[in-house]
Amino acid sequence: MSPRRVSLLLIVVNFPFRFSSTAKYGILTFLPRFLYEQIRRAANAFFLFIALMQQIPDVSPTGRYTTLVPLIFILTVAGIKEIIEDYKRHKADNTVNKKKTTAVLCSKSAAVLSYSEPQAMCYTETSNLDGETNLKIRQGLPLTASFQSLEELMVLSGRLECEGPNRHLYDFTGTLRLENHNPAPLGPDQVLLRGAQLRNTQWVVGIVVYTGHDSKLMQNSTKAPLKRSNVERVTNMQILVLFGILLVMALVSSIGAAIWNQQHTDEACWYLSRDISLNFWYNLLTFIILYNNLIPISLLVTLEVVRFTQALFINWDTEMYYAETDTPAMARTSNLNEELGQVKYLFSDKTGTLTCNIILLFLSEKETKLSSRLPHQVPKLSLCLGFVFTARTPHSVIIEAVTSQILCMLCFNVCLFCSNRKRMSVIVRTPTGKLRLYCKGADNMIFERLNETSQYKDLTVAHLEQFATEGLRTLCFAYVDLEEGAYQEWLKEYNRISTVLKDRAQKLEECYELIEKNLLLLGATAIEDRLQAGVPETIATLMKANIKIWVLTGDKQETAINIGVMCGYKFSPFLAPQATRATLTAHCSSLGDSLRKENELALIIDGQTLKYALSFEVRQAFLDLALSCKAVICCRVSPLQKSEIVDMVKKHVKAITLAIGDGANDVGMIQTAHVGVGISGNEGMQATNSSDYSIAQFSYLEKLLLVHGAWSYNRVTKCILYCFYKNVVLYIIEVCTLIIFTALPPFTLGIVDRPCSQQNMLRFPQLYRITQNAEGFNTKVFWGHCINALIHSIILFWFPLKVLEHGNYRKHSRTQTHVDHSSSSYVVVTVCLKAGMETTAWTRFSHLAVWGSMVLWMLFFAVYSAIWPTIPIAPDMLGQAGRVMQCWSFWLGLILVPTACLLKDVVWNATALIATHANIPIIKANNCFLSLSIDGYAFSQEEHGVVSQSQVVRSYDTTRQRPSL
Repeated sequence: MSPRRVSLLLIVVNFPFRFSSTAKYGILTFLPRFLYEQIRRAANAFFLFIALMQQIPDVSPTGRYTTLVPLIFILTVAGIKEIIEDYKRHKADNTVNKKKTTAVLCSKSAAVLSYSEPQAMCYTETSNLDGETNLKIRQGLPLTASFQSLEELMVLSGRLECEGPNRHLYDFTGTLRLENHNPAPLGPDQVLLRGAQLRNTQWVVGIVVYTGHDSKLMQNSTKAPLKRSNVERVTNMQILVLFGILLVMALVSSIGAAIWNQQHTDEACWYLSRDISLNFWYNLLTFIILYNNLIPISLLVTLEVVRFTQALFINWDTEMYYAETDTPAMARTSNLNEELGQVKYLFSDKTGTLTCNIILLFLSEKETKLSSRLPHQVPKLSLCLGFVFTARTPHSVIIEAVTSQILCMLCFNVCLFCSNRKRMSVIVRTPTGKLRLYCKGADNMIFERLNETSQYKDLTVAHLEQFATEGLRTLCFAYVDLEEGAYQEWLKEYNRISTVLKDRAQKLEECYELIEKNLLLLGATAIEDRLQAGVPETIATLMKANIKIWVLTGDKQETAINIGVMCGYKFSPFLAPQATRATLTAHCSSLGDSLRKENELALIIDGQTLKYALSFEVRQAFLDLALSCKAVICCRVSPLQKSEIVDMVKKHVKAITLAIGDGANDVGMIQTAHVGVGISGNEGMQATNSSDYSIAQFSYLEKLLLVHGAWSYNRVTKCILYCFYKNVVLYIIEVCTLIIFTALPPFTLGIVDRPCSQQNMLRFPQLYRITQNAEGFNTKVFWGHCINALIHSIILFWFPLKVLEHGNYRKHSRTQTHVDHSSSSYVVVTVCLKAGMETTAWTRFSHLAVWGSMVLWMLFFAVYSAIWPTIPIAPDMLGQAGRVMQCWSFWLGLILVPTACLLKDVVWNATALIATHANIPIIKANNCFLSLSIDGYAFSQEEHGVVSQSQVVRSYDTTRQRPSL
């Protein structure tokens, strides 16, 4: 994009800090978007077509409204469900959007001019952008740092030039041109991005540079998609195939009717009432309408009720209720319930999703000679050692000793931290007048510089090993007392090198080496952003269920690796490729035949490298390499990169994906994945509001997938297959009236049936692979049920006809009516018993649906045939119950006909069950332990930032009052 220019003009406004919407519909967009989503379903589109065809005069043999009225009812039910679910989204959005703030801004969106903190510095938290919760320092230009009143700001005149809107979170290039001043460069450290939160800062003055969709947060966001489950997509395809079969049947029937009409003229068939059309195309439409019941319209409303009830089960699950924050699990949509049972790739954020977002401190110190595990915050470290930090000035630190004595330590020099050094030092003068250097850093860096006489090395090493085994990030502390002469000599060299222009950083590192030696060990610490309860166990269980887990985080590489160890990943070695084509090709070649097969490897890659890895030229090589690793950890990734990774796997692997996160930076991947899960954590509600399902703890994902997901998949697929089976049986032999008496079994199959108990689903996570691999619902299974239904319909038509030829029906003139009603009884019994065979968990609702439906039909048949014409419908039923039920062949047929239909099913199921048991492998859990010693370090200030670490130390004087705007 072209560069942007912003002229300066002071504006003071009250405005909502941000307006976000995660709802699917608005008042004006509801109807068109809802109808579009519904018509995408092949069944709805088909029945809309049938309803329109029925409006053509003299075409429909079944009336003009027999399809339109049920379709309107189905759409109304679906619309009410969508309104209820979207109302909850609007309600959650309003909670966030109604928070208001007062701000002082210069022009249009925000480069920093001045802050309340010393030297125009402020602290920001960027968890909504990159997931990191540690505070980062931003600083205004020295040129504008002194502008701290409205009067000074009003006289500003000039312009700001910067790059056009883009999605790169860590890049910014601009120039501030004020009148009567030299141009001043602007970089990332002078920019407050939308979504960042100010901390420990009273006020800020800035120039607005990006607004609305131009902001980097919005550039990294994606539009909320309309999601459909894989089961729904498969069903849509089968309905289209059925529609093709229906067209063929209608075409064949129309051709047959045309031939028959040619051969049988009105004169030859004078005894027939031939009030029919001889137009071929009218007859074709008539047959299409006549055969439309081949596709079950009742399936639509049945699925809506079933899915809505399943969502209520998730909401009501007390085992997924988090009492500490009073947060229940919530199904924000019910259309993806069965998708939870097919997840193969899980993409997870780290901070706040796997962890508690609370830093815990562990100590190993020479005073106690023991490992003290104290869950205190960092400011309390001094209290643990007997001191309390009270204040800081640019050149000193003031502390309070246990004896309440106030001590002042003068700060002279800061030996800066960098990733090569992995340590940082400060030279101070103690209250007793000693010149001392304190150093903190990675254990290997500190131990290499210890004096031979230093004590407690072995004890500290033991503690470090214990901490590292637990995945904690460790730091060692040491000190050395300096001689005045030696220090002055070093200071001269330091001052000389500080003014060198060429290779200054490298020469300073060499200078630091001269004084950081002969250290005495003080002790060690370890920090942990503690994992949520049950995270390692949950990950282990999900991996047993053949779910691949990728961690996508904005944190540093060291943190990502530590979390991988803490989560129980067992792998060796780590791979951290530079994603050039040659490097990726080399890694792929080294795997040989193991490429795209799971290996005991982990892929660690950062956001900078991902820019190249996700490019079109090398994307396939990167994906092949990633799929060959047991674990994939992407660190320092932007929100858009997260969604791009999810989208890559979603499109190229053809597996169901799930993304889970808790911050605004996770919204993109949550919306991109087939299923998005939000964690109700400490980073706001934006991820939760944008998700399909929300839970309070990562460990709840285990039950959400293995229990609710697997159950929902089994229930929905059984419901769909049974509805098609029932429809084919009923409509092939044209006994449509029985649909009422066979309506309950689909609901019980879809709501209360389950393959096995909750305890067994969690105990044997391998059972999840059955639903994950779509073994219960695919094209083969679908057409197997349809063909089986066709066989049953043939048996149910011909067997009763042959059986009843031997009864005493032939004494009566209405033999065909007797056959029809006998067949109806056989159909109800057969269809209900088939539902019983599909049921794996018998409850009182199952018994009521199966046996109750059969009893209800028999009672209706007996009563209605006796009370006609009190209800003047179906006069052919008058007296039929008595005639049918007194015939012995009817009762014999009631046993033989359903048995003949279902015998094949019983044999088939028994054979399949035996084959399944024979092929089930015996799975043994082997305990595998891997100890990784990882050197770590913790420092919140950014390396090579505009604000140097030394400047940070020097900038604060907490004894002085801050200016107010």
